[in-house]
This record gives sequence, structure tokens and C-alpha cells, in this order.
Amino acid sequence: MTENDYPCLEHPDGRRFPLGRRLATLGSDPDCQIRLDDPQVRPQHAFLVFQMGAWRIRRLESAATLSVDGKAVRDEARLAHGAAVSVGRVELAFLERAPEPSSTVSVVPGGDPLAALLSSFAGILRETEHGRVLSDMAQASARLLGSDAVRILYRSEGEGLWRTLAACPAGAPSSRFSASALRQAETAGSSVLLGENDLEHLPGGESVQLNGIRSILCAPLSLPDGGEGYLYADRLAGHPPFSPADRDLFAALSRVYSEIAAQATRRDHQRKTIEDLQEDAARAAGTASILHESPVMVSLLREAARVAASEVPVHLFGETGTGKELLARFLHDSSRRKDGAFVAINCGAIPENLMESELFGHEKGAFTGAGALKEGWIEKANGGTLFLDELGELPLGLQVKLLRVLQQGELVRVGGSSAIRVDFRLVTATNRNLKEEVAAGRFRADLFYRVAVVPLVVPPLRERGRDAVLLAAHYCRLFSRQYGTGERTLSRAAEKAILEHAWPGNVRELENAVQKAVILGDSDRIRPKDMGLGDDGEDSVEIPAAGSSNSLYAIRDSAEKEAIREVLSKTGGNVSHCSRILEVDRKVLIRTMERLDIHPEEFK
Repeated sequence: MTENDYPCLEHPDGRRFPLGRRLATLGSDPDCQIRLDDPQVRPQHAFLVFQMGAWRIRRLESAATLSVDGKAVRDEARLAHGAAVSVGRVELAFLERAPEPSSTVSVVPGGDPLAALLSSFAGILRETEHGRVLSDMAQASARLLGSDAVRILYRSEGEGLWRTLAACPAGAPSSRFSASALRQAETAGSSVLLGENDLEHLPGGESVQLNGIRSILCAPLSLPDGGEGYLYADRLAGHPPFSPADRDLFAALSRVYSEIAAQATRRDHQRKTIEDLQEDAARAAGTASILHESPVMVSLLREAARVAASEVPVHLFGETGTGKELLARFLHDSSRRKDGAFVAINCGAIPENLMESELFGHEKGAFTGAGALKEGWIEKANGGTLFLDELGELPLGLQVKLLRVLQQGELVRVGGSSAIRVDFRLVTATNRNLKEEVAAGRFRADLFYRVAVVPLVVPPLRERGRDAVLLAAHYCRLFSRQYGTGERTLSRAAEKAILEHAWPGNVRELENAVQKAVILGDSDRIRPKDMGLGDDGEDSVEIPAAGSSNSLYAIRDSAEKEAIREVLSKTGGNVSHCSRILEVDRKVLIRTMERLDIHPEEFK
């Protein structure tokens, strides 16, 4: 379980009911957040609420039997970590934190205040993950000050919106803070205390009125990246307001937290610097940042390294999104041509009427619009490596011209007459079966034998084992830095879901899923649902049983067919519009529809 699963109530069968928000209902009614099926559990048996720095349980129905640690609850009881909560005949355990002692904040309710304070700091200092440090700060502040909610807010330079870095309780509404209180703390440059008289004069519609807040504490936090940070706490109506003594303690906490946050950030920077240096060292060694640990990838890269030392053409087979271009760059970086240009062209992405000019270049005035001489991509690759992706999309006429370049080592620009010498290493790739294309007359046999001297097969992600988790963790770090979201990490449930998912779109699909999760996720731990893999991390694709006649390719074809037919039905059979929605070249889409026996006219 992850920190997002705490605090919670744990059932004897192992189920956990996370208390994500400030209030949760408990009973047999289907609408209860914590539903228990037992004859002695009333429909609205009790509810749990976070207030004054602690979780409490209250009985709702007079006939409801409720006890905490063996003592009957007549009205309300405070819950401590590990408390046994008996609801009817069901006994639940209240877990306020994960069991690992290194990631907890140990505060004993009702103990000596100084001992509680020191214990809180000890727990925070033991934490090594920056996000958890901030979360522990919020939890400790709520307990020490008896707050109904605590929030750590952040705004980077130039931004107008505040972002919550941590909150206690974790699921508190994102709007529950007073912008006026933040402005007052900013103006004062120190901690401020707002009581009932102060809050009455705030503008109508403020969070204070909407949430029934009675008292607020707010203090600046020094953050090493130059952004604005604030520690914010409140108490609701019906609870005693904060006192001046509370404000002094709050100010002291903010100063200590500023230093702890700075140390945690410095540790993060040091760790990330080490990771960057490791990646740079790997790149310098010619691995082109191909992250892997699976035996199938170790074998492939070992074979590719041997091939890279020669000059023979290499053809890469593999499904879309497996990283064929990355392997092509690995071949280039591992060859004697590594100081030359690496030119990558996707033959399926260039319109057919422009493809000849793009590949071979043109002379000035060769055709309407050719106002100047232009070097083609083949010429730009002189002395380096030319990578032609989706080679099967190359028209037959241009296949002849490419074959001539490979045989004679020279090309003629469009509209030109003189031959230009070129020397390059050719690497090609396709997700098609070129032998079948040759048999069907769509690809020249002589060109096939020229380019496929050494074939290398790039395995799909589903065959690479834990490489999928390794890559996902890499993308988490990459996109967290790129979008400034604070570090995002994978939960265990997310790792399990990643390993169970078939990934028909391979590494590209995984990258997109992690990118979406980093941008849209509401916590520092990525969960399966953040990646579109379902709440419980189970793969929604039904995998055929052993011995089934359905291969993985058949499953992929079925998924592609369903997606294309669905978009065609929405666009009224408009192929161009469909290609834009699916983000695939129109020509590639047409060929895919032909292969899958899809007829656009049926949808008009």
C-alpha cells in the first residue's frame, strides 16, 4: 500500500478503507463511503471526522453498537494509531500511517508537548523523499496545533495560481484556504493570526465563509527555488480560536520547516544530479539512453553493438512504438560515423508528391515553388547515418532511385543532371512484413535484399518484463522536471498494473500514459487510474487463455479495427478527419483500413 492509503480503517480480511477526506460515513447503506455488510451494522452506523488535529469517530444511530479499544462509545471517541474499532460484530483497525517507522511522524496524543514536538521533528528528518517530508510537516502541524486542516502552498515566480504541495487531511478541498490571509502574511513577512473579528471583514465568497472557518494561522516558508511558500492552518466554527501562543509556535515551526525543506530539496538535487550523470555516462558509452534490464534487450543490444562496427545496412523489424529509432541512433553512436550526422526520416509522414524532393533534393527552378537549391535528406546524411523509418511506405518509383543510390553511391537532384557522390550508413525500419510486401508486388525484391542484410527484431514492450516499470519511472522523473509538478513516483499498484497491461502501443503508449498521469494526477504518487489503467490497476483487456487461437497480433488488429470504425462513425466516413483524430498519416490509415477490410463509405 502507498501513503495515499493512509489514514484508513483496515478490515480483518485485509481490505483497507482510506480516509481521503475530512469526513467519511460508515454503515451498511450503499451510499456510505465505508460500507460494511453485517446484520448488526446499521445503515448509518457512525462517521469519522478530522478535527482539532485528530481523527474521531461518532455514533449516528442510537441502536448502533460501537466501541474503541474495548470501551463503548456513547457519543464520540478519539482514534489513535492502531486503535481497534468494533462496529457491530466487525472489528476494524485504525491505521494513521504506514507501518514503516522510517516514514512516520510519532506524536503521542496527550503527551508532553516538548516530547511531541521533538518526536515530530525526528520523524520528519528521517524521511528521505521530498514529497513525504512536506506531507509529514502538514500532519505534525495539525497535531501540534489542534488544527482542523493544514496546507503547504506554493506559487512559482510569475504564476498567479497557488498550488497545494501537501495537506492534512490529504483529501481536503483544494479551495479551502484564504487568499486574503496569504496576502497579509506576504505583506507582513511573518506569521499572522486572523480571528473572528478579522475574518468578518474579508470579502464575501471567500473560502472562510464557504467553509465555516473561525480562525487562521499563516506563515511564510523559505523555499530554495525562489518560489513563494506558505504554511497555512485553520480551525472551524465551534472550535476555540488559535491563541497568540499558537501563533508563536506556528512561526517557530515555519522557520524550522524552511530549513528542513531546503535540506530535502538539496538532497533531491544531489540525487537527480547523480541520475543525470549516470545517464550521461551511459550515453557516452554508446547506449543512447536505452533503459533496460531484460535479457531480451541485453541480447539485442549486444548483437547491435557487434553490427555497428561494420558498414552493412541494417533493417529493424518491430511493432509501432517499440523504439526502433532509438536503436538506430544506438547503431550510429556505436559506429565510426558517430561524429557525422544522424538523419531520421519517416517515409510514411511525407506526402508522396514531396517525397522525391525531400529525399534527393532539387535544383533551383526544378518545379514551381523551387526558388532555391535544396539539399535532400540523403545528401545531408553524407558521412553519417541515414535512418529510413516505415520503409514500406516508399513508392515503387522512389524505391528504384534509392536502389541506384545504394548501388552506385551517388544521386541526382530533382531537376539536376550531374551526379553527386554520397557516403552514408543506411538503417531502415518497418512494422510490416517486407517479404509479404515483396510477394504482393508492393516492394521491390532487389531493394529488400539490399537493405535487409542484417535484420534485428525490436521486441514489444510486453515481452520486456520489468523494463516497463524502469521506463515508467524514468518518464516520471523526466515529466516531473519538465512540467514543474514536484516529483511524481509510481505506487506499487501502478507498477503492478504496468506489468499486467499488454501495451499495444508499446513504449510510446507508456510514455503518453505517464505524461498524462504526471500532469493530471492529484498526488505525488501515481496510481493505476491516473494512467488510465483502472482504479484497481487491473488490465481491462481480456487476455486469451493458453492454447487460444487468438495471437497478440490478432488482439492488436481487433483493437485497431474497433478504434478506426468508432472514429469513422463519428466523422461520417471522413478519412482525413479520422487520420487527424487518430494522429496517424492518412496514407498509413488507408493501408491499415485495407488490411483490416474497413470501408469508409459504409459510414457516410
